[in-house]
Amino acid sequence: MEINRRHFLCGALLTALGTTTATVATAEGALANSGIKLLPNGSVEVTPSVIKALNKVGGVALIGEVNGAPTALVRSGAKKYIAIDMRCTHAGINVQTKGSGFYCEPGAGGHGSAFTKTGAVSQGPAEAPLKRLKVTTKGKKLVVS
Repeated sequence: MEINRRHFLCGALLTALGTTTATVATAEGALANSGIKLLPNGSVEVTPSVIKALNKVGGVALIGEVNGAPTALVRSGAKKYIAIDMRCTHAGINVQTKGSGFYCEPGAGGHGSAFTKTGAVSQGPAEAPLKRLKVTTKGKKLVVS
């Protein structure tokens, strides 16, 4: 059979789709191995025992986006966790983990606001705390939504 433009383009498309599917499957497998699983509804399932940073109270783990919000999970007690929306309530940019909390970096468009690990404002100009997301326990796993 002679290869024409149509056959070539169809083959290239199928190859690209196969590669994309494999890449997505690999990424999902890597996340699952890290204790983080993206759920179809936009929530994230977390297995805290697998994430080293969450082995101690005060530990912070970045768990990716939950319903479009960049999110950190903080171990706040022996069996308690809070999820923080990492968008600064003043500048709207993503805060970074820094020291004992979160910081809105001026070099990245922020204004120097600082927040505790629980999201409370520790330094202005932000006046409102970082938003919290819902955390529910499901056996030995947590669902952040």
